[in-house]
Amino acid sequence: MNATALHLVPPDAGDASPGADPAARAEVQEVVRGFARALRTHLLYEGHSPALDKFVETLRARMAALWYRLPYLNVQVEEREILWEGIAVFSAGEERGENLAFSLYKDGVRELSFMPGFEEEDLDAFLGILARIHRLRLDEEDLLTLLWDRDWGHFRYRYVEPLAEGVRLPEGGAASAPAAVVSPAQDPEPLTTTVSTDDFREALYFLDEGEMRRLEAEVRREMDRDLWTDVLNALFDRLEDGKPGRQTQVVSIAGDLLPTLLGAGRLDRAAYMLGELVGVATSGRKLPGPVFKAMRGLFDQLARPETVAELVRIVEEAGSSVSREHLGALLGFFPPESLGPLLRAGESSASETARAALMEAAERLAAPNPAALRAFAQDADPAVAAGAARLVGRLRVVEAGPDVARLLTRPEAKVRVAAVESLAELRSPVASAALEPALDDEDKEVRVAVARALATLRWSAARPRLEAALDSKRLREAELTERIAFFEAYGGLAGVEGVSLLDRILNGKSWLGRRETGEMRACAALGLGRIRHPNAEKALAAAAADPDPVVRSAVGRALRTVRQ
Repeated sequence: MNATALHLVPPDAGDASPGADPAARAEVQEVVRGFARALRTHLLYEGHSPALDKFVETLRARMAALWYRLPYLNVQVEEREILWEGIAVFSAGEERGENLAFSLYKDGVRELSFMPGFEEEDLDAFLGILARIHRLRLDEEDLLTLLWDRDWGHFRYRYVEPLAEGVRLPEGGAASAPAAVVSPAQDPEPLTTTVSTDDFREALYFLDEGEMRRLEAEVRREMDRDLWTDVLNALFDRLEDGKPGRQTQVVSIAGDLLPTLLGAGRLDRAAYMLGELVGVATSGRKLPGPVFKAMRGLFDQLARPETVAELVRIVEEAGSSVSREHLGALLGFFPPESLGPLLRAGESSASETARAALMEAAERLAAPNPAALRAFAQDADPAVAAGAARLVGRLRVVEAGPDVARLLTRPEAKVRVAAVESLAELRSPVASAALEPALDDEDKEVRVAVARALATLRWSAARPRLEAALDSKRLREAELTERIAFFEAYGGLAGVEGVSLLDRILNGKSWLGRRETGEMRACAALGLGRIRHPNAEKALAAAAADPDPVVRSAVGRALRTVRQ
């Protein structure tokens, strides 16, 4: 559709050609180059990436601005160039990656015309078609078919048929020489359809077996050679020995290679490239200001949330094929500004490998800067706050205890659990005292974490609150996991003074002769198992032959613990 020879109204003869205006030429050049960059990014990320969205929005804005200068944009397509008003606005050597001009030319497209409104209604479809033709097989649809299938509102194109250029047909009327006819009586020689190594064995220079083995080994070594390393080494040789202009170009190429390496899952090569850049920057040689600024900008990109999110997505999709060692090496080059995004990703990633590596990288960045970690602990983002709280505990930043304690009032249960685990690792009186009120938290996971933390810390001040909880209706109706946590915490904190209460629950009867439920009695037995005292062992022995199998199992387990 809309594949016609273009009949656009030419400018008046007295008007100057638009191509004579350097500003207009520069704007057209940026638009056409924007198509090439958007196409390259589309192919790299398969149509889904924040980086692609950024390129497309930039191209959209430039086209919208162009209509203030031109009524329409009409370009001609050559094999290696795209022309506007006879001037090359795109050449194959200017942009790395796919040759936009050749991609159009090889399928017969010779002229493109864009009208105002294209950037809003047709741009996304046009880029999608350009990207699609690079993934088609030879026997599938070509570019012209894909363009024809869409009803374009603000786009026209002109094309030629495959035989329309460079093909000379025979002139009419010329006498043709008759074809040679094989007589039926003659047997034609059989055609050779295959070639075998046996055909060459009698040749003067045919290789013997030893030479063949060496040749195969050389071919195999060449095929297995890590071309990425060789390419990167060649680039960095130019970076160290080149002039400022070339050095800036090499850094720009490295910036383009980084997302390519990440997208291909070559985290080891990406880490190697960043390590070489750091080596050049710290070698003692003074780099020109623009080169150093461009190099610094490359590392600043690593601190962006979208970069960290994209890396996590790649790791999650790759699954077990990702080496934690390679991922850790790559994250080792992330700058301090990436601490917040790393904390967020470390808490939210679905990949265990990614979570562990991200938190290790965040710990490396946070260790020399505890003040930043305390600030992140109060971040509005629950994932950032939870990640910061965990690092406070892991790094034993005791002065951050009050900051973490304030997280116990946050509405997100996940954040409160992280705060409990952090306070337990701090092992300070302030942290322990802050945990005690959280025994009455509204979330079960938080209450269980607090009970276990207090038992680990042996915070005896929590004993009265735990004792009150054992007789509460809430604990009797709670899940078994929570009841076990509370009874074991009480046994560990109360010691021999708690034997009487736990013995009463395990072996006692009410005035009507009724006992506690089997699960409550089993929990009391586990609580007694935390008290290594003869009185606790005596109470447990009294229930060793209990008819309830749940109680007998818990008593046997507790006795083994007490007698160790």
